[in-house]
Amino acid sequence: MAKKKTTTRRRRSTKADREFISEAEEIVERMRNDLADLTDQCSGSGDVDPELLNGIFRSAHSLKALAGLFGFEPIQELAHRLEDILDGLRLGRVVLGMPALTLIEEAVNVFGSLLQRIGDSEALAEAGDQITDLSNRIETATQQASPEAGEFDSLDLDASLLRALTEYEEHRLRESLERGRHIVIVESTFEIISFEEGLSELSTAIREIGEVLSTLPAPGETPESQIRFSLLAATDLSLNELSSRLSFPSATVRSVCRARSSAEGTSDAAPPVQPVCEVAPEVPLQPVAHETVRDSENLQSLKSISDTVRVDIRKLDELMNLVGELVIQRGTLGDIVSSLLSDSKTARIGSDLSKVYKAFDRKLKGLQASVLDVRMVPLRQVFEKVSRVLRGLRRELDKTVRLEIRGADTELDKLIVEELVDPLMHTVRNALDHAIETPEERIAAGKDPEGCIKIEAFQRGNHVVIAVSDDGRGIDTARLRANAESRSLVGPDEVLTRQEMLDLVFLPGASTRDVVTETSGRGVGMDVVRSNVTALGGVVDIDSTPGRGTTISMTLPITLAIIQSLIVRVAGQRFAIPLNSVLETMLIEESDIQRSEGCEMINLRGDALPLRRLASEFELNESASDGREFVVVLGMGDLRIGLLVDSLEGQQDTVIKPIQGPIQTVDGIAGATELGDGDPVLVLDVASFVEDSSRGREAA
Repeated sequence: MAKKKTTTRRRRSTKADREFISEAEEIVERMRNDLADLTDQCSGSGDVDPELLNGIFRSAHSLKALAGLFGFEPIQELAHRLEDILDGLRLGRVVLGMPALTLIEEAVNVFGSLLQRIGDSEALAEAGDQITDLSNRIETATQQASPEAGEFDSLDLDASLLRALTEYEEHRLRESLERGRHIVIVESTFEIISFEEGLSELSTAIREIGEVLSTLPAPGETPESQIRFSLLAATDLSLNELSSRLSFPSATVRSVCRARSSAEGTSDAAPPVQPVCEVAPEVPLQPVAHETVRDSENLQSLKSISDTVRVDIRKLDELMNLVGELVIQRGTLGDIVSSLLSDSKTARIGSDLSKVYKAFDRKLKGLQASVLDVRMVPLRQVFEKVSRVLRGLRRELDKTVRLEIRGADTELDKLIVEELVDPLMHTVRNALDHAIETPEERIAAGKDPEGCIKIEAFQRGNHVVIAVSDDGRGIDTARLRANAESRSLVGPDEVLTRQEMLDLVFLPGASTRDVVTETSGRGVGMDVVRSNVTALGGVVDIDSTPGRGTTISMTLPITLAIIQSLIVRVAGQRFAIPLNSVLETMLIEESDIQRSEGCEMINLRGDALPLRRLASEFELNESASDGREFVVVLGMGDLRIGLLVDSLEGQQDTVIKPIQGPIQTVDGIAGATELGDGDPVLVLDVASFVEDSSRGREAA
């Protein structure tokens, strides 16, 4: 059988490409959030905030302009088509419903796909047919009948005002009438030199009780120093309620009502003007003082409001690498200072150099802390993505579920946050599909028909814990085991503890579903969660109670960059253990070690602490013991393990780097680092040791 020839495309990402992607990703993310809120409103009460549509329209327009500036025609063309349907929705030419929202959602997803292909011209070209098909469907959806002429003739509105309305304002007026809202005209006179502030205050006051449909200068006699404005507004309040709520000096309001038909025996006379309050005497402002203030405000308005600078994460990586190299050099410098101080002939020079070293050490620690702080981002951005996906799945699975989020401001390293998206998404998807029952099932079980999924993040020492819990049916361990046995993942006679039974959900191919659906049943998901979290130096814990719910906790280090490590020696070799996982160290006698079912352990303040010999883990020749050994107590989450080593050599700042060469992945090894003396040292993967021990298995 001939081998299939494969080719690898070469992506060429320029600086301009990266700038475009950075800007465009923010726009697309904003569109997704607004679209999710809009979809919720449409599927709920049906009362839609027009600003959501306007926001999505502005985002599409910004994306079109940005794509045109950078020369990405496929994105520009699709954004232009998306503008058409959004404009149709804003103006009422397109019905606001799921068909239109589905088209918009598909377009936004295509934008996300196209951004991933930037730098690959062939991949962008391949998307041409998809864009054309979507553009044609959008064009078809926007071909709706125009509104009937003369539809506003029955309103008590001046013809000149009606002619001045934009198409969008006409649509908002039409929709307000269809909803039975009260249409009013609010008129007020302002001093010309201050009309912007006064008009803004009046508009804000109206928006608190309704919607401003249009703002236009009003005809009529006014002093030369004044200008009069008419605000067409819609509200659910009556005139009496409006009068009591809208207390604004120099303003009058009148109702704009449909004329009653002659069959009802009423006249077409216009309703009388009803004042909100008596027109207050106008107090002229001081022109000179006002101009001074205005000039000052204009000068200040030239300054940028935001003091944020967008930085490519790769630049931060480069900066972190440089800081890491300085950390290594600091260790070398420290060794030189110690050597000079230990010799009487060079002690004076060593003392002078020691002062320089201490000052350098302080500055470097400050620089290190600052760089780490810049890399930290809140988990809110990940939680918002999860919330958006949950809302889509909620409609797809026809389940009533609310999402509660706590600790969204908890911060993690940017790289960890990015890698956390997939495992968190899998966890929430499984909770919604597997755990949360249908409303009927929940009522029968005596539960609230609305299910609940909680995501909570909090800091615990040098780690961050993210817990996803639900109030669903819990894990059926018997069914889970049967599925694992059918896939030969577990032997039929193998004895498992309750925790080991729950851990079966993390095995590849394990599932409690007999039928494969679009969201579950393939046995793919939770194994990805564990492997991804482990790759980040974290651990995953699971707890479940039948009928009450399940909690999955992910414990992650705050950063993977520069960390403090404990240097230990075993069989003549040195290893580095990340200090954020070290709870304590102790010196024990050989007689303190107890054995049970082939496992070694010690009594640690009343609790059994399982032990692992580091020399045995890597098949090293154990050194001769004098009857005493050092134990490094490691902990992640609620899991504990003791690591037996020959000696402790102190703490050092280390920069973990991946292992290069033919063998890049070794069980129990997270990477390598370099100490001050220039020797490379392997860094232990604490998560793998702790997890293996918790499952009662010996590391391979």
